[in-house]
Amino acid sequence: MERKIALEEIVSKLPGVRGAKVLIDSDGEPKEIHILADIKKPAKQLVRDVETAIYAASGIRIDRKIVSVAQIAADEDEGLASHYESTDVIPSARFNLISVRIETNRRKLTITVTVDDDGKVLTGSSIVDIDDDEKYIAAVEATVAAIRESIPSFRVEVIERIQYGLNDILLVVCSAIIKGRRRKEAGARLFRKDSFNDVVLVILDTLNRM
Repeated sequence: MERKIALEEIVSKLPGVRGAKVLIDSDGEPKEIHILADIKKPAKQLVRDVETAIYAASGIRIDRKIVSVAQIAADEDEGLASHYESTDVIPSARFNLISVRIETNRRKLTITVTVDDDGKVLTGSSIVDIDDDEKYIAAVEATVAAIRESIPSFRVEVIERIQYGLNDILLVVCSAIIKGRRRKEAGARLFRKDSFNDVVLVILDTLNRM
């Protein structure tokens, strides 16, 4: 835990970095590093900076392949204008949101997500206690359930709310087996209060870039 915190502090101090999440394996070595940053510096340069900073400060050599960068652009009126991904992937519109339906029954809330997959309708649901402070996790579970109808290997590795100024940002890392190997992508999106749509959209946006 101490190493995890130390590495997050090192990365968070780099220029342009707004948030960092480090995952440690059973041997205490970093296995994944996820970064939320602005767009002032190319993502590939940020990855090199992370590699150099960690080695200079701790003596730990990391494989830059474990570093994922999600970048966001500031906007004077809205606070955030858009998000960018570190990898050079051509955007795809294979998966599109059709609807997010919310139903309440006594003290339970059911979220049903319906997604279009190139003309095929996918549906997934999740139930959560109505008093749960993190009801948005149910939207994650419902989205994953829907996507797995087409991609059984799909999963959300990380989803976290990060404070950026006066705004909440959703940082997500998704993965799926593509061409025989598990591929990961990161994305970010402005999170509006109690907006389940934003949860689903950040997952679909990230999946569409795989």
